[in-house]
Amino acid sequence: MADDVFGIVGTTQGAFKVERVVAEGGFGVVYRAYHEAFRAPVALKCLKVPGTLPEQLRAQFLDKFREEAELLFRLSAAIPAVVRPLHHDVISTAGGVFVPFIALEWLEGSTLASHIAARAAERRPPLSPLEAIRLLTPVARALEAAHRFPGPSGPTCVVHRDLKPANIFLAQIHGAEVVKILDFGIARARDAATLMAGQTATTSGGLSTAFTPAYGAPEQWAPKRFGKTGPWTDVWGLAVTAVEALAGREIIAGDHVAMMGTVLDEKRRPTPRNEGVLVPDALEGAFRRALAVDPRDRFRDLGAFWDEVEQALGLPPSAPPLALPGRAPRRPAPAAPRRRPRRRDPRARWISRALASRRRRRSRTRRGSSICRSAAAASRRTACPPSRSCRSRSTGLPRRPRRSRGRRMRRRGCRPR
Repeated sequence: MADDVFGIVGTTQGAFKVERVVAEGGFGVVYRAYHEAFRAPVALKCLKVPGTLPEQLRAQFLDKFREEAELLFRLSAAIPAVVRPLHHDVISTAGGVFVPFIALEWLEGSTLASHIAARAAERRPPLSPLEAIRLLTPVARALEAAHRFPGPSGPTCVVHRDLKPANIFLAQIHGAEVVKILDFGIARARDAATLMAGQTATTSGGLSTAFTPAYGAPEQWAPKRFGKTGPWTDVWGLAVTAVEALAGREIIAGDHVAMMGTVLDEKRRPTPRNEGVLVPDALEGAFRRALAVDPRDRFRDLGAFWDEVEQALGLPPSAPPLALPGRAPRRPAPAAPRRRPRRRDPRARWISRALASRRRRRSRTRRGSSICRSAAAASRRTACPPSRSCRSRSTGLPRRPRRSRGRRMRRRGCRPR
């Protein structure tokens, strides 16, 4: 269980009665609290702000943090897959620690990272490509909408910058599984805090990172070489998350130097096939492009990446949760024309019966003719003249009713004179 870093468990902060610690990350601690006004549980996300931040910079950071909270509120109102904020404020602890926090809706369930680990612990196979893509489709379309979020002065690009399985929550709401994105806007607040403090989180390997190393894009590891972050950064994060769901394990691991080497290695990309997952050629090609080292070779738009993924698996096209300017809806591939069933002639049954009856009559006629021919040959071999009675007795057949002479002779294979 995570530690109570700020020592606020059991205290009441405004309208929130803090109950316990839920999780701790590199930039914050999540508490479960009880909202006394709403009489409902909430999640308090308390940020770890550097203690060296002066008073003047604290005010600037609070303004930036307030902007991010307002933007998160607008995003969650328009995009159901984004977790909903309820309140934001600052906690002043007994030790004088400056703790900004944001209250979020409480969700029952687990993160995608916990789900992957649980399947591995139970020795269950990882998610199939269809299961993983269907699970992550709400995330992909929500990010696509956030990258071109309509605002008062035009579309605004809101980038997550820290997309990973731990920030994708599989919530159980009214008996249904709903996928939610956590920590939208927290990465920007973290960057602002570290820049204002004139420092960054220094790792044990001597590298400075303001992101989760296992999911950092090349432009986050080497900004001077690859440029700034953008929607292509979330393309990388979602691709790595999807490959982890397919492989059932963390695909970029080790110390920070090893992680950076893996991310920047152009010869070996962490695509599904390179991680031992069998996928179609088209799907492998989409992930290879999404995980390109150079952002210029990557998908510039997350919607285009996910469209290609769905086409590779033959899935019906999905759409973002809101209408985006300049986005043409993708039409499904035209289906093969269906052949119209041939209408059966109502006379066909009668005709088939008539033909079958005709064939039966012809068959009986042939059998009788062959018997008569064999009888005639036998009569010719005898000494007696071929009389009518002799021929009749030689056949061994019962005498039939009298018929005309020509018909009797034709029946026996003879020609009338």
